[in-house]
Formats: sequence, C-alpha cells, structure tokens
Amino acid sequence: MKAAVYTAVKRIEFQDRPMLKAGPSEVVVKIKYCGICGTDVHIYFEGILPPGIVLGHENVGTVTEVGAGVDGWKVGDRVIAGPPGPCGKCYYCLHGKPSICVEGFEQTNGLRRDGGMAEYMLVKDPKYMLTRIPDNVPFEDAVLMDCIATAYHGIRQSAFRMGDNVVVSGAASIGLSLIQLLKIGGAAHITVLQPSPMKRELALKLGGDVAFNPREEGDKLRDKVMALYGGVGADIAFECAGTPESFQTCLGLVKAGGQILNLGVTEKPTTVVPAALVMRELDIKSSLAYDYEDVRKCLNYLATGKFKAKELLSDIIPLGDLVEKGLNRLVADRNLIKVAVAP
Repeated sequence: MKAAVYTAVKRIEFQDRPMLKAGPSEVVVKIKYCGICGTDVHIYFEGILPPGIVLGHENVGTVTEVGAGVDGWKVGDRVIAGPPGPCGKCYYCLHGKPSICVEGFEQTNGLRRDGGMAEYMLVKDPKYMLTRIPDNVPFEDAVLMDCIATAYHGIRQSAFRMGDNVVVSGAASIGLSLIQLLKIGGAAHITVLQPSPMKRELALKLGGDVAFNPREEGDKLRDKVMALYGGVGADIAFECAGTPESFQTCLGLVKAGGQILNLGVTEKPTTVVPAALVMRELDIKSSLAYDYEDVRKCLNYLATGKFKAKELLSDIIPLGDLVEKGLNRLVADRNLIKVAVAP
C-alpha cells in the first residue's frame, strides 16, 4: 500500500508498504480522506515528533477487515477513525475525561501510531476510536469532524451559557466551527477577530455578528468591543488562533468575572499579570481535543443539517501532492481553511 512517511524535518517519503492485517481486537480501515491538521504542519516543519511515522489523525474511510473479538463493526461500514484513543484505566478515563487520558497521545493514530496519510490504517481500539457515519453525511463533511468536535468540546468545557456575548479570536477551521456551534447554542452576539478578509466574510456568513481585523484595529479594537457589550466586555472569549498576541487580546476583551477558553496551541510564552487576573476575577480554562461522545453528538448536527460543513473544506488533493499542495501551501496561503488528502 502507498504511505506518506515523515522521516525528518521537512521531509516526507512516499513508500510502498505491506498490506495491513487486522489482529485480534483490531480493524483495518481503507482511508477515503485524511485532513491535514495544524499539528501535522508543526510536525513537518519543526520536528516535534520522532521520525518514521505515517502522519494523519483526521481520518474517514471504510472498514475492510475486522479482527477476531471485535463486536459492532463489519466490512463496508463507513467510519470516522478518531478521537485520541483512551486507555480506559487511568484516573482521567475513570472519571469521565478520556480526552486527557495519560496514554491518549501514545495511542493516537498519526501521532504515535501510523495515521491516515496512507491507503489503509490499522485501528487498535475500534470500540472508542471508530464512529459510524450516518448514510446522509458525505465523507467530505465527516472529514471535518476533528475541527467540529474540538470546537464542541471547547464549548462544553467552558462557562458558555445561552444568551452570552462571545468573542472568537481566530477564524480557521476550529474557529469557524465554533461560531456555528455557539449560534446553535444560543449565543446572543458573536464578535470575530481574524486578519484574513475571506475568513472574516465566511465567519459572518456562518453566524458571526461582526468581524474585525485585530491588526488593523490596533488600540481601537478594545473600545469597539466594549461599546458592543455595554461598556463591560464579552462574557467569554474563545482563543483559537494559537498566538500570544491573540491570547493577550482576549484577556482585554472579557468583562470582570468573565472567562477565556484556550483552544489555540502555541509553545511561545505569553505574559500574564496575576494581579490583573485577580482584580477582575478572570477565569482561564483550556480544552484539549475531544472524545467519542463529542463525535457522536456533532455527527447528529451534520446529519440533521444544523451544521454546514461544506465551506470549511478548501481542497482535496492526491496523496502524492501532500507536501507542495498541502503542507507548504497551508503555510503560504492563510485563506485556506481545511485541506484533505485522498490516498
């Protein structure tokens, strides 16, 4: 089978590998599409994982082989192959928080186990890592589930309540998913912060009420947001851009007693003055990935037509174009939202 293997920083090798075989309690999935995540981009350009792995954790496809002892799955089932695999035994799994399982990173396809940038992928924990795709949900929508479910999990982790005024900083795939879900959940007003004009336009189309370019607005941004929300600020801000600047901006736009929910990922340090947090009683919370229940609930939004996924998928490319039309282009063209690979 064909596989795109990460072998070194800025190096992907396209290899012919032996066909996968399902062992006991395992399932083989033929990959239809694999979304390129920002994590994949970081791995390729920065080498944050050891080499030798097939990338790709945003996978959809069809079951082609079911190993001994696997219940509930058959050849031909259309599936989403995610989220991160829980161990089911650690403190967090036993207390209903499988997204922060201590073994989750090690058990996730595309991070420690070979992922979906290949023709086939082996799933070692089908009970928790496979979800059946409803007949009326196309693969092109289902491949966006990683973004949708991550946004959904973030809302569930947050203090968001129906009627809240909200700031969403960053309108890429997760931010745009978040906007739709917040609207479904009854947000009173949504302010979007995004430099890209195309993404700002799409954010408004998908449910945002107003959109600003934070780089152009500069010091005027806070005054404009305060004016929208009675002079006190938003109830909650969702940081989705993954930059220190975005996080700092969010801190200044919520009201006293409000919350910043951190969904963006950056390893760059961000300055926070504890006294400023104390004086305004600000709450900062983070959210990681999603779990299998989040996937099931978000699939219902797709199946019922409540969530519109079509405009979030910018392009589908062949596996052989992964580097030039995928990884490199996602860095160069900030108007792209989600690019998927078709092995």
